[in-house]
Amino acid sequence: MPLDLRINEIHPISDFVRNASAHTARIRRTNRAEILTQHGRPSLAVMPAEEYERLSAAAEYLDSIEAIRIGLEAAEAGRSKPLSEAALGWEAL
Repeated sequence: MPLDLRINEIHPISDFVRNASAHTARIRRTNRAEILTQHGRPSLAVMPAEEYERLSAAAEYLDSIEAIRIGLEAAEAGRSKPLSEAALGWEAL
């Protein structure tokens, strides 16, 4: 789903509540999110479930990559322990 929002994809929550079926049909047809506003400010994003799942999986993957990067950085800087030493700390829990 493209991240560029179009003006017709931004709606007040009250309009969504009054016309939920039309909004749902449009979201499914276009496979694009709608941003719902409250008091003129972005409040919620409504998107197809498949797109939400895809974005969640991508975020989880990026979090894993970041954790690996941090771990490698710590190892290179000498801020790591041998597994046997770390395991002793786990056993104490």
